[in-house]
Order: sequence, then C-alpha cells, then structure tokens
Amino acid sequence: MTEQKQAGSQMRITPLEMNILKNTFKGNEELLRLMRKIFLPELDPFTPIGQNIDLWMTVKVEDMTPEQALINIKARNSLIMHLDQCLNTMKILAESTETPEELEAKIKKNQTK
Repeated sequence: MTEQKQAGSQMRITPLEMNILKNTFKGNEELLRLMRKIFLPELDPFTPIGQNIDLWMTVKVEDMTPEQALINIKARNSLIMHLDQCLNTMKILAESTETPEELEAKIKKNQTK
C-alpha cells in the first residue's frame, strides 16, 4: 500500500481508512453509542444502589493537595472531551458523502496549488 502524502506529511485518514469508517459506522448509531458507553462510562440512574461506579472518579483525591486534585480533575475533563470529539469525528466521517476517490482527487488538486 502506498502512503498518501499531502504537503510532505502523511494524510491523517487514508481513503482505505475512510472506507472502513463508512462501512463500520455509517448509519450505525448504536455502535457509536456502545463505543461511547465503553470509553466514557456514565452514571446510570437505573443501576441498583451500591453497584453504580463512575470509573472516571476512582482516583483518590483525598490524599492530594487541592492543586493536585484540580489538575487530575482537569485532565479527566480534557480526556472525556477528547474522546467525545474523536467519536463525533468518526460519526461525521462515516456519514460524509465524499467517496475515497473524490477525497483523493481533492487532495491531489490541493497539492498542485
């Protein structure tokens, strides 16, 4: 497989990878929700009492200084936001109407500018 190049660097998503995204996620909202559930565990109001665990809050902040605890919580929030944005990107790419061939032609056109 040849590397797709744009402005001297490798493309982030190749046409083959775009095909994989589209074939896997296009029209498959349930799969994206499942991935979100796995990567971004949320508290569920229907979980029985005593069985509800927020996996993001398992870091014990009681033994930290307020500054360390704040850094950990900010890092947690940044990670959650990043994962959510990645899942959204996958959804947007999967639902795009541009074919891999059109994407490749567009890239070649931009390279000549």
